[in-house]
Amino acid sequence: MKTLACALLLACTASAQVMTPPPPPITYDQAVANERHLFAADQQHDLDTIRSLVADDFVDIAKDGSSIGKDALLKEIPTLTLLKHAQQNFRVVVLGPYAYSISYDSDATMLDANGKSVRSQNALNSVWILRAGRWQVLMHCRGAAMTLRGK
Repeated sequence: MKTLACALLLACTASAQVMTPPPPPITYDQAVANERHLFAADQQHDLDTIRSLVADDFVDIAKDGSSIGKDALLKEIPTLTLLKHAQQNFRVVVLGPYAYSISYDSDATMLDANGKSVRSQNALNSVWILRAGRWQVLMHCRGAAMTLRGK
């Protein structure tokens, strides 16, 4: 009898999970808004917002292939001051209802930790995932900007 009750409970639980429809896929405008929101929090050194938008298992991959995680990112952000920036050529690829990739060109001039002005032109790519009902960036990487390579 216990075995039958457990089997029924498992079957009901499994069917309830299957019946829950997935969320609608992210739209282009929502994806761009998420990226801009993260970028604005970065500019303002709003670490609480960044903590909530960046997944705990986040990886940031630099042009040279080196990488850092969320903790290192949170330590790095307060050391940089953005002087000017531009984001353009957004491209969004929906990877299903729970993930998407967004790529764009970035041109930024900032002051580094030593007060030196540094210009950074990159093609940026981020992968976002939906966890616990909210979008979080899981991976971010930089490459040569499309505008520099001549599309």
